[in-house]
Amino acid sequence: MKTYKYLIILIATLVFFTGCDDLDYKPIDQLDESKVINSTELLQNVTYGTYSKLKIRNYLRECRYAKELMSDDVILVKTTGDHLMQTYNYQHIVNSNLALHVWTLGYQAIYSANTVIDAIDENTNDATLKQLLGENLFLRALLHHDLVRVFGRPYTNGDPTQNLGIMIRNNADPNDIPPRSTVKECYDFIVSDLLKAADYMNEEKSNIYASKEVAYALLARMYLYMGDNDNAIKYADMVINSGRYELLGTEDYRKYFTFFPEENQETIFAIKLLPTENQGKSSVGSMFNGFGGWGELYASPSYRQLIYKNTEDARIDFIQPHYDGDMIPDPTEDCGYKVQKRNGLSKYYNVKYTNEGGIEMLSSVIRLRLAEMYLIKAEAFTKKGEDSDAIEMVDILRERAGLSGNQLFKNDMQGYTSVMDVVMDERRLELAWEGHRSYDVYRNNRTLDRTYLPEDVSWHGPRTIESTSTSIVHFIPESEIILNPALVQNP
Repeated sequence: MKTYKYLIILIATLVFFTGCDDLDYKPIDQLDESKVINSTELLQNVTYGTYSKLKIRNYLRECRYAKELMSDDVILVKTTGDHLMQTYNYQHIVNSNLALHVWTLGYQAIYSANTVIDAIDENTNDATLKQLLGENLFLRALLHHDLVRVFGRPYTNGDPTQNLGIMIRNNADPNDIPPRSTVKECYDFIVSDLLKAADYMNEEKSNIYASKEVAYALLARMYLYMGDNDNAIKYADMVINSGRYELLGTEDYRKYFTFFPEENQETIFAIKLLPTENQGKSSVGSMFNGFGGWGELYASPSYRQLIYKNTEDARIDFIQPHYDGDMIPDPTEDCGYKVQKRNGLSKYYNVKYTNEGGIEMLSSVIRLRLAEMYLIKAEAFTKKGEDSDAIEMVDILRERAGLSGNQLFKNDMQGYTSVMDVVMDERRLELAWEGHRSYDVYRNNRTLDRTYLPEDVSWHGPRTIESTSTSIVHFIPESEIILNPALVQNP
């Protein structure tokens, strides 16, 4: 186990040494742990290695699919041998490759972050070391956040002091293999890491690295998920008022996901993929976009009904119909277009994960962006009974999307009787296919409505899913329970 521990460190560091003539480094069999933990330069390279683990194809793709495919924003056109289908149809299996990749690769990245965290004295006066410590605390928090979302129930869904979350890995000791902690313990741990991370980080870095504001943004989300509305608003405001980010104007917003993340003033944190790292038909976007990818997950009929209520809405540009001819004048079930069909389903592709920099299938997956901060405030205000403030936050995004007059809720409630319903629909419109929707439904103890699914097609699974269902979480991979019998399987 000790040899394996060193090998993980060395792989994370030496991969970044290629072509660096000014570094005096030993061959792989001569560089031991003591040399790593006593070198700021090597600890920096381990940190780069942890960032790189976030973009490993099987983590980047499967983590996003685990969050998005259980939503009502997608419809799968055909059966597939890929285990994404079991996630999509809520028929989870204990040997799912999707769940296994999220679990094992997530914990490998956590181990890498812990190597740096364990090596740095939190009382150090060295600004560089403090920044490194903060970045690794953020990365550890983000990874635990990913894992507890996939394998644990939402904090506000049932009793978080009783519901099981995941293993909390707070050190790099390979022999310390804990059981699952409760959901509350997991969330408290993540929040603690983020608060410390924000305190330690003082460099204003590009949005492909962690910074103080990145930690604040994830804290705002965590507090919203925990039902702590005051702190959700507080930390969202700290991001909004930092002066580091701005909402894109309407015309640039239509092209949001084609910008490189460093060139996008609205992006808070993204997983950077270089053009040379384009994953092609194995990319996150391949299943969503048939123009260059497999294109087997379409925008759902219920999402299209919602977005096409206002044809001026700039967010319509994130859907690309596969035309079968010219537009036809009257709205139909295909939202006013004549489009191609496959297995009776209309081809409306989602292009959020493709065409970055004009490169087909390239996408640096965005994990946090400014629009979410406004939506966090909107939801928190609503839950505090401050509906007018919630509407103000929603309308900021609607105006940015090109809507005006009676399309704004301050002027016309447009048939809604609940501001919470307004906020939920606006989150759906704004954050579609970004991994939020199903979790938003279940953490608010609502029912997911998939009644748009054909009743007679076996691979689609249930048409309504209650928030109390055991199937809203993935199984712990069976192979991991064999390795760690202290783990308790989800029901």
